[in-house]
Amino acid sequence: MGDFWVTTLSAIRGGSPDWAAIAAYEAPIRRYLARRFPRLPLAERDDLTQDVLLAMRERIVPRYDAEAGPFRAYLTTSIANAVRMHLRRRRPTQPPDLELPAEPSAREVEALDLEARIVRAVRRVHDRYAHGSTQDLQRVYVLSGLLVSRLTNAEIAAREGLSPDQVKRTLQSLRGEVLVALFAELAPDATPSELSQLAELARACLRSPRRERRLLEGQPHAERVAGFTRAVREAKHALGADADEGSVDLLRGIEAIFQ
Repeated sequence: MGDFWVTTLSAIRGGSPDWAAIAAYEAPIRRYLARRFPRLPLAERDDLTQDVLLAMRERIVPRYDAEAGPFRAYLTTSIANAVRMHLRRRRPTQPPDLELPAEPSAREVEALDLEARIVRAVRRVHDRYAHGSTQDLQRVYVLSGLLVSRLTNAEIAAREGLSPDQVKRTLQSLRGEVLVALFAELAPDATPSELSQLAELARACLRSPRRERRLLEGQPHAERVAGFTRAVREAKHALGADADEGSVDLLRGIEAIFQ
């Protein structure tokens, strides 16, 4: 079940900030490898995932900037190189039944970035409330009920002793916070008020694609919102065609957040 959504960043790798910077990429990379190399045993894909994360830790973290071109270029080559090295190591004992891979396409890397951003944004909202008051913890339980347990609003209400209307309002608030956390990365120069406006604008565009052009007219960050909504739609399309359980889990999470 999708517990990767709410694994606290502080618990990852003993709280190391270097690992926290790349931790959100673990699940997206694992899913990418499952899609690309379904014949590799699960244990080998797990090893590959760790190899890629180690490469990111050693090369990317010292100059970490997810917006920079070199970051994406290195992520692209680190995935391909890790797979090549792994396949070459296994050939002395196993037949070369898998072709050496080409580098991931620009679209695949963009999807990896989007997945990692969404996971990171959810974790930030989760961490904001995870050590707070009873009321704060209730928000955590509602969020995990949606994304981890895949419960309906009515089921969450019954489990937490809330009314369905309370759950609905809480989820509306949490969805807004997740989008604000996303746009805090995408538009670091925006004010808190502008981030809230961007979050609402993105949700409106995703709910009403035919009205998107009109909704974005004259908006100061229209290009960023348009790029984000395009990436979300492409990711949903790609994941919707994928039977991998982890991808289905992510797709349901995306739909739950952006509905």
